[in-house]
Amino acid sequence: MPYRDSTKQEKISKIDDKDRKLLNILSQNSRTKLTQMSRQVGLSVDGVKGRIKKLKESGVIERFSIIVNPVKLGFGIGSHIYIKLHNMTDERMEELIKSFKNNPRIPVFISMLGDYDIYAVLEARNTSELRDMRNEIRKKFNDLIDDWKEVIVSEVYKLEEYKF
Repeated sequence: MPYRDSTKQEKISKIDDKDRKLLNILSQNSRTKLTQMSRQVGLSVDGVKGRIKKLKESGVIERFSIIVNPVKLGFGIGSHIYIKLHNMTDERMEELIKSFKNNPRIPVFISMLGDYDIYAVLEARNTSELRDMRNEIRKKFNDLIDDWKEVIVSEVYKLEEYKF
């Protein structure tokens, strides 16, 4: 899944099977101990440490992160929204981008090519809070929003696990 601006030319990193194994281990648990990775990959601890450092320096690994369960924090509703835009100006588009990026209740915000221009996830405590969030966005950007499609997540079976 491409995440970057496709107009920028980025150097493609060469990785081998041991790097792939390390990436798979780290994507499942980025806190896996070096000694455990060493045994699984068949390298010394220093070899694993060096490869991880190289993967970080080359930009293959951007950061180490966690996956938070929003339900455990009281955000029981996840709404996936698809927005088609029209009448865009640079200024209004920048306002929308800034608003979505700075909203802690929007953990995912992606520009797309296709039937819709924007995909985002809204997290809410309940349906009334979700309604208020949706209404606030739609009122604030009613001049930009041409179409709005929304689906509510009923259950998450898999999240953020990439295989290399």
